[in-house]
Parts: sequence; C-alpha cells; structure tokens
Amino acid sequence: MRMVSLVVPVFNAGAFLTPLVRSVLAQDYADFQLILSDDGSTDSSLEQMECFSREDSRITLVTGPNGGVSSARNRGLLAAEGDYIGFLDADDEIAPNYLSTLVSLLEEHGADCACCGFSRLYEASGVEDRMPPKSGDILGTDRDGFFRLLLRPDGYTTVVWNKLFRREVLLQSGGSFLPFDETLHIVEDGEFLFRSNVQRAVFTPEPLYHYTVRTSGAMYGTLTARKRTELTAQKKIVALCADAAPDVRALAEMKYQKGVRDLLFHAVIGGQGKEIRDLLPELSVYQDALFSSPALSKKETLKYHIYRPIIQLNLQHLGAFLMKHLSGHG
Repeated sequence: MRMVSLVVPVFNAGAFLTPLVRSVLAQDYADFQLILSDDGSTDSSLEQMECFSREDSRITLVTGPNGGVSSARNRGLLAAEGDYIGFLDADDEIAPNYLSTLVSLLEEHGADCACCGFSRLYEASGVEDRMPPKSGDILGTDRDGFFRLLLRPDGYTTVVWNKLFRREVLLQSGGSFLPFDETLHIVEDGEFLFRSNVQRAVFTPEPLYHYTVRTSGAMYGTLTARKRTELTAQKKIVALCADAAPDVRALAEMKYQKGVRDLLFHAVIGGQGKEIRDLLPELSVYQDALFSSPALSKKETLKYHIYRPIIQLNLQHLGAFLMKHLSGHG
C-alpha cells in the first residue's frame, strides 16, 4: 500500500476543522499522512490542530505566518512524504472511500491524476447539488486531453481539492515540488494544474468530495482585488495553453472572456465606475468576442441583456461601446 499525503491549508477554520479531520480519519485506506498547514490563524484552529496531531501519528502540523492559501499549501508540500499527493480545504469533508477509490483509479489506469465528482452544499440556503451530472468514467490520455477535461463546462473544474496526483508529476526538474503562485489568492489552484506535469488523467463522476459554499464567499458587490486576481490567473492559464491544440486554446480563451464579462457586470451592479474603466484594455482586446460569442449560453445572453439599463446608468462613458456589443442579443 502506497502512502498518500494530504495537504490542508488552514486559516481561522476552527468552526469547520473537526468534521474535515474526522472524515479523513474515517478513510478505508489507512496509509495516509494528513498535513495541516496553519497560515497564521488567530482563532482556535492551531489549538485544535495540536490536539489532532497528538491523537494520531499520521497527522503532521506545520505552522507559519499568514501568507495566503498558496503559501500555506507550499509550506505543507515541504512536509509531504507520500507517493501520492492530494489537497483538501479545511471546511470540507470527504467520503470514507475517497482515498481508496482515487488510488485504485491511478493504479488501474496508470494515470498521473485521478479526479472525482463532488457534492456542493450552499450554506445560506441548505440546497445541495452534485457536479458533474452522472456519467461514465472519462480518461484523458495526453496533456491536451487533461486540459480539455479541466476546461469542460460540465463541472470537473480547475481546482486541486477533488484530485489525487502521483508525486513525480508535481516535481520540478531539481526534485522540489512545483510551487503554487503566492501572488494569486483565487484560481491559484487552476493555474497550478496547468503548470503541472500531468499527462494522463482519469475522472470519475462519483461525488466523493463534499464542498461547502460559504456565505462569505459571495462574489457580488464591489470589484475587489480578489476578483481582479481571478482575471490575472485566467490570463496566465491562457498563456499556459499557448502551445496546446487549437480547440484547447479556444476553450481557455473562452473561459478568460467569460471572466472579463463577469467581472465587468459585478462592477456594474456595484456602480464601480473606476474599476470598470480599468477593464477597458481587456474589453478592447475582445471587442467582438465578449458579447457576441456563439458560446454564450441563453442564460448568459439574457443576463447581459437585462443588465443593459444598469450599464446605461453607471457607464455613460462606456455606453456606446457596450451597447454596440449587447445590441446583437436584443
């Protein structure tokens, strides 16, 4: 049995940490190392983690100053001893067969990465759904295939927390772990995936990871630095796909364009004129594609059309530009 190292970045997660740790300890695959990487927590998280590490020798605690989720993951990777590497979020849970299923998939298919579906619980409403909809196992047999699976619109998503990797595909040429980009605080895991050395990946729709959408994670409101960072990360992903197959490049561009549109409309809702002006260079690059892409869903088209009056009120200096490209959906 090969050891699995699971890295968990922790920052002020005292209210959620125990269910996550208990779900790991309940695994039917016993050979694991749970690395709790504290990111300068100021609540009860550190005290809880110290107790967990005393209770079970498979739990490793590493600490450091607050530097963000990428910094905490990088610190945790330095302690990873396993043949397989995974990442979990501190406020989520995993099914008892999470590790055994993903390890079996890796070994059965000779894959570099195994990924599962997940359930998604919305904290505010109590509504739960699953991603992706049920389908058969999917195998990506080369790098372009892996990128296609990451960029699929049906929900495998560019995150690291529902995936397990062979250690060697996360190593740089010198033998150290590929680092997460510490300048990114959102979509940092997506950018990391596109820099990894994964070639062959297997995806199962079985929802073995239980993800909670916290109320504090709502995206509406002012255009914050966090949201701008998302756009930066998406642009980096486009660059990382520059040598990929044409259809992969198109998928990455489409995702980036959607990010620009979404950020624009978050700003419009909040009346953030200055932030919207900051998006002008991005808008000008994709003048036609942003609002006339045939890839836009009916829901997106309707959303942008409904927002037209708001745009007129908040963006007189952009009104002519935006109305030109929204008019095609009228």
